[in-house]
Amino acid sequence: MSNNNIQNEKKTYNDPLIEMLERYSGANSGSGDEENIVKEISKDLKDKVKDISRNPLGNLIAKVPGKSKKNVLLTAHMDEVCLMVREIDENGLIKFAPIGGIIPKILPATAVTIGRKRVPGIIAIKTLHFSSKAELDTADEIRDMYIDVGASTKAEVKGVEVGDYIYFTTKFTRQGDYIFGKAFDDRAGCVAISEVLCNAPYNVSLYASYNVSEEVGCRGGYVSAYDVPDLLFSLNFEGTTCSDREVKPTYSPSTELGLGPAFTIMDNSTITNKKLLDWAISVARKSNIPFQFKRTVTGGTDSGVISLTQSGVPSITLSLPVRYIHAPWAIVNRFDLENYIKLAIAIINEADSF
Repeated sequence: MSNNNIQNEKKTYNDPLIEMLERYSGANSGSGDEENIVKEISKDLKDKVKDISRNPLGNLIAKVPGKSKKNVLLTAHMDEVCLMVREIDENGLIKFAPIGGIIPKILPATAVTIGRKRVPGIIAIKTLHFSSKAELDTADEIRDMYIDVGASTKAEVKGVEVGDYIYFTTKFTRQGDYIFGKAFDDRAGCVAISEVLCNAPYNVSLYASYNVSEEVGCRGGYVSAYDVPDLLFSLNFEGTTCSDREVKPTYSPSTELGLGPAFTIMDNSTITNKKLLDWAISVARKSNIPFQFKRTVTGGTDSGVISLTQSGVPSITLSLPVRYIHAPWAIVNRFDLENYIKLAIAIINEADSF
């Protein structure tokens, strides 16, 4: 059973958290094309949150009043890395460009769907039998790749236009505590915010912003805090790198699956506010919730731009470890996801003490 928004066959896991993640993961929504995930989130919030709106850039805003007038800003980004049609050549082959950071060598032989008509295609790769040793030892650049939709001429290509979005046809599945799918960066963060909002009210008021276009420059993050009065701090939910399958004696993985959510101390966009970080760690320890630290200085998040909003906003990023991030497939852990949400709720419950 499927529709135009959700690409995966519906399953019943008897686990509402996993089922929400499946829906969010399957809602194809690249940067600038977030309407499908907006619809899914809105379904979950409509009976729980009265004040829901969109800002001019497209961020989905949800406000939940608390006893206090003080606000905590919750953010996660809705967009995912994907591809876009840039040309249809005379032989019926689709040339494309990346939206967000994607390693070219992972793309060949990947199944995709193109445009609103969901035209199926394969990112082509030269057959082993016709490849030279030099070609086998190197990877093509994305500009040299193409998608085969089973057409021999440009006229035979139906339902595809320049500018159409291209999405990976990844099948969501679960094996024990391990969950396989796409776009966990940052649909897991969106799940976390939805769960937090649906467990309201809290003492502090919540201003939640599901942001657009993070993968192409944190665009939604730049504006997400401008209209928030009496802001105590910003809590950004992310998916982060997990490199625990790299086997090297001197190698320290960024994060590891099964150890809980991760705090970022520093990345390429910000150094976390020390007072806020120390306080959040104390909340985790007091609540006996497992956590870890991101141990590499890589990437950037909406926290980096939010912290520079107004006269400066104390901001912190709490992340879910994601193996094979920014790829057609990714893996997360159910234990980490559950504690990701538990820690967020504990932080919000204690927010008055910051």
